[in-house]
Amino acid sequence: MVNRIKNFKQWILNEGEFYQNELNTLFWTNSQFDPSIREKLLQIANEFYQTFKLEIPISDIQLTGSLANYNWTPKSDLDVHVLIDFSKLNPDIALVKKGIDGQRFIWNLRHNIVIRGHDVELYLQDVNEPHIASGLFSLLNNEWIRIPKYNPPQIDEMDVQKKFEGIVNDIDQLNANLKSGSSAISPRELYDHSEKVKSRIMKMRKEGLAERGEFSVENLVFKKLRNEGYIQNLIDLISRSYEKIYNE
Repeated sequence: MVNRIKNFKQWILNEGEFYQNELNTLFWTNSQFDPSIREKLLQIANEFYQTFKLEIPISDIQLTGSLANYNWTPKSDLDVHVLIDFSKLNPDIALVKKGIDGQRFIWNLRHNIVIRGHDVELYLQDVNEPHIASGLFSLLNNEWIRIPKYNPPQIDEMDVQKKFEGIVNDIDQLNANLKSGSSAISPRELYDHSEKVKSRIMKMRKEGLAERGEFSVENLVFKKLRNEGYIQNLIDLISRSYEKIYNE
């Protein structure tokens, strides 16, 4: 496994560096967002929102994530957030979010939009939800809400690599058991274990972002897993193990 897993520094180089010395010039010129791309994203965002058939006015449409910051890579998404007041739908914000997330997931699944080589991902967000991103741009108002600062992070490379290898080993073991058809572990157990690994990864990332930000060890481990195909591999593993439960 050691030969197959990239050294952390080599991963940074192969990804075109993890932290850049400028914003992505495909979209930014002197901190100004490309007006033609802005108009296109606003149109997409409005059409996305119309599918929810809600009468609540849009508070803002924002670009966030690594393409509004210096930590972009060639695989970064254009993360576009449409902000509305969830409380005007129902006082139970968690219930509203659960329903909206399901519809949002289906919309993104059915719409494969790529602009200048970068996928476009749409979100519907509560206007009162705190946003922890260090770079935040209002597409609606064409202005920065939070200007990112160029500040290359200090990263514990060994900790990232250790956590990454541990999760990769879990995924490899699950894949090996699925392929072997071993009776030692049932398809249901494989499915349950795979779901637990996925939940652990997402929990790890969420806590890392909340406590230490975008350059937390936990978030960097997630990005490395995603960029090297292990997140997709795990999703496929969950799907295949579920099918094996019921296939005859």
